[in-house]
Amino acid sequence: MKIIAVAGTASRVGKTTVASYILSSLSSGTFSLKGKTEKYERVFQYAGGTSDETIENSPELFHDKSPWSALKITIRHEGSCPRHTECDTCDDGYEPFKILTSDEIIREKGKDTDRLSTAGASEVVWLQSDSDVEEVGIEAALACFDQEHNLVIEGNSFLRVHDADVAVLVVSPSVKKIKRSAKILLNKIDFIVINVHKRHTSKEIEECKGEMLALGYDVPFYVVNPYSEEDYSNQAFIDRIQDMLFK
Repeated sequence: MKIIAVAGTASRVGKTTVASYILSSLSSGTFSLKGKTEKYERVFQYAGGTSDETIENSPELFHDKSPWSALKITIRHEGSCPRHTECDTCDDGYEPFKILTSDEIIREKGKDTDRLSTAGASEVVWLQSDSDVEEVGIEAALACFDQEHNLVIEGNSFLRVHDADVAVLVVSPSVKKIKRSAKILLNKIDFIVINVHKRHTSKEIEECKGEMLALGYDVPFYVVNPYSEEDYSNQAFIDRIQDMLFK
């Protein structure tokens, strides 16, 4: 089981959007080259700038036939709603944690879980947990998946109690708030994805990078627009994940 953890600096930065993009890219795009080797150029966007690199594709880099599934983690905080929406997470009679797997809930149109499923997840599990039992809840949720499944896990709390093969932090030029849970993940993050839309300017993107550098995140940055491949480092982002998972 390979695990990709997708955390975020705050709500509404696009964790589900990026997690869905990863799922759609890996579930439909992972493949074995069967001995064929190819060379191509790609651009890495690092904290200090960019660099070009030539890489050789090999069977080891992209060989993966395991299904990809998804776990969404929602942490309930006593006295306040973490999402500020009417999502029925904190309804009457709740238990310390719930694990939801029924299609009636998971595939409800408009929910994040439905987006993950539509993106290509073989199975989707939704964990709703109080913060004081998150570790127990996460262990129980992980037990819902077969060991042959690779996972994309959305939620900051996973990295507080587990390691991942790849840990991504999603930020947005449109969202200035930074959660405390994101700040304490400093040493867990492999790279940062700046989730952008075409309306974001180069200045806004650079300011976003600067804010992360000021917090101590000296890791590679990828400027990704999940809705457009043009002029963004989407493929370099996916390539980097592939490298880390299957090197």
